[in-house]
Amino acid sequence: MKRRSKTKISLILTCLCAWLVILALPSCDDYKDCNNPVDTYLGIGFYQVLNDLEEDSTLPALTMYGIGREDSLLADKEPISSVYVPLKQTLDSTSFYICPDSTLSAGDTLTVKYRRERHFVSAGCGFTTFYTLDTVYATRHYIDSIILQTPTINTNNAKNLKIYY
Repeated sequence: MKRRSKTKISLILTCLCAWLVILALPSCDDYKDCNNPVDTYLGIGFYQVLNDLEEDSTLPALTMYGIGREDSLLADKEPISSVYVPLKQTLDSTSFYICPDSTLSAGDTLTVKYRRERHFVSAGCGFTTFYTLDTVYATRHYIDSIILQTPTINTNNAKNLKIYY
């Protein structure tokens, strides 16, 4: 009788060990790590035209924030020639306040209208939002013109807009 009992216990322990080994084996897809880029940002470059030549323009003290989100500065008092800013994922447009120099009394409002598309990245990364820019317009206090250079926004972090001062 003791022998049967030891055999049952041995069988149960063997099954339990096998079950633990199966749980510890790695799966085909790693659901914990995300090694792919998932962030999508609107890239804006600042330019000026001098003697018919386009040049990068470094803004001496750019102030920029999302309209309705004045508490979250995207740029503040740093010499800068380009910025990468997030777009709203639940709306079809985003507006920004943008002032090229914080010593100026006012700035411009930049509005970007776009189409959104959810994009599956991977099981570990989940989804991201890709955008296709439709329309861009701004007030003209300091901005001279805007060129829509690359209408698609994905994880490549390209410069999408050229703003001329």
